Amino acid sequence: MRSNLIKRCIAEFIGTFALVFFGCGSMILYELNPGAISPDAIPIIFGLIIAVMVYALGHISGAHFNPAVSVAFYQNKSISIQELSTYIPAQVVGAIGASSTHKFFFGNDHSFGMTINKLTSYQGISFEILMSMFLMLTIISVSTDDRVSKAVTGISIGGVIAVCSFIGGPFTGASMNPARSLGPAILSNNFDNIIMYILAPTVGAMLGAFIYSYIRENQ
Repeated sequence: MRSNLIKRCIAEFIGTFALVFFGCGSMILYELNPGAISPDAIPIIFGLIIAVMVYALGHISGAHFNPAVSVAFYQNKSISIQELSTYIPAQVVGAIGASSTHKFFFGNDHSFGMTINKLTSYQGISFEILMSMFLMLTIISVSTDDRVSKAVTGISIGGVIAVCSFIGGPFTGASMNPARSLGPAILSNNFDNIIMYILAPTVGAMLGAFIYSYIRENQ
């Protein structure tokens, strides 16, 4: 049992590392060399890497790669408190590890792909809650409902992340993930709005799980 939990945590570490390394890495690449990548490719990269990791590791850990998602699954009684208390550190360490790797390769002359809120605090919080709600609604639907084909799990989750990133990226950075924001914040030593990026996605994910559980009941 303990060995299986360790393996699941390793999967969560790898998936979150990949999200931050490739997703935030694409932002760093655009920042350092704008001609090397189109800004329109960045949301696609975020969505695509999640889709790939869901297919690669979903059967091992459930492919949360996001503390807010893990909290929502715990709320939904899909994981235990032991899993929650080990998944979250694995995800956060994965994000920090990816941002540390960015520092190793690219130094400090960039933003580490950190999330920046360009709205008012209330607008930013509301936007992150809304996007995280739709993300979790999609995740819990395609991953727990037997009526949904498992073949579409990765592309559905990656798709909603890409769409939210296209729409929300210019305004809040479209975090939807406390670990994704925390890793770059630590390495850049910039914690502006970090509480928003921790709490808003968590509230949104919990709301999404609650809504889906309610509308699915007795169906």
